[in-house]
Amino acid sequence: MSPYSAGPSQPASSESLFPGFPTLDLGRLFSVVRRRLWLALLVAGAVTGLAVAYVTIAPKIYQSSAVIYVDPKNEGAVFEGIKGVRQASWESLDALKSMAEGIRNSTVILRVADRLSLRDAPDFLPPKPDGYSDAELVEGIGKRVQAELRRGTRLIDVSVRDRSPERARDMTAAFLEEFQELIREQNRASAARSRSTLEEEAAHQLARVHEAEERLLEFRRRHADMPLDENRDLTSTKLEDLDRLLSNAANDVLLRRAEYEQFKTIPEGDIERVFDIGAYGSQEHVQKLLLARNQKRAEFVRIKSQFEPAHPTYQAYEGDLRGLDEEVATVASVIGESIERGYRRAVEHEKTLRETVQEQKLRLIEVDGIRKEFRTLHRAVGAALATYERLLDRINDTEVTESVDETVVRTFSEPLVPSKPVSPKKTITVAVAGFFGSCLGFGLVVALGLLDRTLQTRKQVESTLGLAVLAELPLAGGGKADLGTPLLVARDPSSFLSEGVRSLRTSLSAYAPRSVLVTSAAPGEGKSFCAANLALLQANMGYRTLLVDADFRRPRMASLFLDPMRGAGEGGLAAQGFCEETSFKNLHLITCGRFASDTGEPMNGEIFARMLHEAYASFDCVIIDTSPVQAVSDALSYARHADAVVLVIKAGTTKAESARQAARELQRMRAPLVGAVLNGLAEKELGRFEYASTAPLALPAGEQRTPAAASAAT
Repeated sequence: MSPYSAGPSQPASSESLFPGFPTLDLGRLFSVVRRRLWLALLVAGAVTGLAVAYVTIAPKIYQSSAVIYVDPKNEGAVFEGIKGVRQASWESLDALKSMAEGIRNSTVILRVADRLSLRDAPDFLPPKPDGYSDAELVEGIGKRVQAELRRGTRLIDVSVRDRSPERARDMTAAFLEEFQELIREQNRASAARSRSTLEEEAAHQLARVHEAEERLLEFRRRHADMPLDENRDLTSTKLEDLDRLLSNAANDVLLRRAEYEQFKTIPEGDIERVFDIGAYGSQEHVQKLLLARNQKRAEFVRIKSQFEPAHPTYQAYEGDLRGLDEEVATVASVIGESIERGYRRAVEHEKTLRETVQEQKLRLIEVDGIRKEFRTLHRAVGAALATYERLLDRINDTEVTESVDETVVRTFSEPLVPSKPVSPKKTITVAVAGFFGSCLGFGLVVALGLLDRTLQTRKQVESTLGLAVLAELPLAGGGKADLGTPLLVARDPSSFLSEGVRSLRTSLSAYAPRSVLVTSAAPGEGKSFCAANLALLQANMGYRTLLVDADFRRPRMASLFLDPMRGAGEGGLAAQGFCEETSFKNLHLITCGRFASDTGEPMNGEIFARMLHEAYASFDCVIIDTSPVQAVSDALSYARHADAVVLVIKAGTTKAESARQAARELQRMRAPLVGAVLNGLAEKELGRFEYASTAPLALPAGEQRTPAAASAAT
């Protein structure tokens, strides 16, 4: 049966993101941090110590502060509200920020430096042979001055830092005073420039006033016959009157035209119908005449019935009635003629009035234009005079502002001498240094853990190599034992290491190998240690065990198991001088030194295979300790002849790439590589061994277990 036909499946290999580095294991990383916690604490302590040294020897810096208030519009000034005075507005946020920045301008800084003699102060700036220029002085002092606007207020905090608390106070006060004085000087200079400009403008304006008055006077001369100073609007009044007269005339024409047309429709024999037109028939003299005629007609009817036509009374009444009729006809004719004459007069009057009104309108419009031009000239004179008066007022106000202390800056809080320094801040500096030192220390430890290319845990070995970990072995003797005292299986059967070797034997039993070859990637990883203890465990369990020391470069098994004063055994392989009994029951040893040739070449693979075949006839199992894979090629030659190959990995020592290369070489030679042994773990990392193990029962002297009994016990 193939050695791969049974046993646990191999973990799938996974390539690391960084070749040569093992797969990240957070648990192992935490363990690394825990083991190297002293390094993190050392770094944190060093950084904190530096911070303490800094705050101890660093120069003390004192800060003196003051608060100023900025008026929005010079409130409270003597000239506040004077007509024509143009004031700066400090209501906007940008203006306030500009004011805060203006406190640190170069002019104020140089004035403060000259006022306090800072150029010659050796303890203020480092001495310089050729002295400091203005630009250097502004830069040096500007770094010590801060001016910040308080959010949501009109207050500006001004602070100055210096090594001397008194000088810090004096510099703060000097900055406030010099800044206020600078504002006053700027106001005075601005007032002087404004006065000069206003005086020039006033002279030009006075010339404009004279010119406007001359134009008005000349206009009066040209229109001396016209009342130009009247304030009433006569033009519109006269135009309304003329329009009313013309309307009345047009209405009269329409009325008389209607009467005239009615008169024309009266027949010649019926002239009395003229009395029905309009109100002519209701006139008193017409009514009296018609009444008299009607009475006469009534009387004549009575007379006709009493007298004959020839009778004088009849004739007298008839003559009177005829006279009255003629008089009525005459009156009617006169009324008709008056109607015709009235109509013609009305038409003529309307025509004449219309022509007159048109002429008057043209005249009034012309007069109105002249008066408007007059009023325009008059207003121009008034406007020129008003402007000239305002200029005179502003000139007078400017003279007033020159003698007034005009400044929008008010001192809200005076600077004081500071009692304690503001720098360095001991508590904060040390705390921050401790925090960042701790971060730096832990970061360094984590970085060292991440940069460690060695294999440390079962998870890393299985993920990096794709091999099952058959067993985990702790450090022998707490890491102090060497190969001279490796046989802990016999000396301390209840130890963690003995339990690990038992775990290795149990894992190998799943493959039922007759021979097991133990190798490693590099020297010093514990392959001989694992082979010796595994062979001793098998022998103690009653198996006839052969331990083959196939490490031709550094053979060491003979020094462990053979008594140098004892001779070779008798019979079988021992008779040929190849195999010797050890001081342990059921354990025999073949040392590689017996097979070395005169040429220095080790045993070849065919001889090794024949040796194994012969050993299988006399022993239950064969444990082979061979040389490291990457050191020499012996292990690759012998590995393919063994039933099982175990690769020993030493935790914290074996490089991931070295182990991976060794596994690839063994697989390339088609060696039956069944798994790896993780050797050299700290006991506190083997949590599964916390359960106390008991020592196996000791066999009576001279009693030997049979392989079947040993197998059953296992």
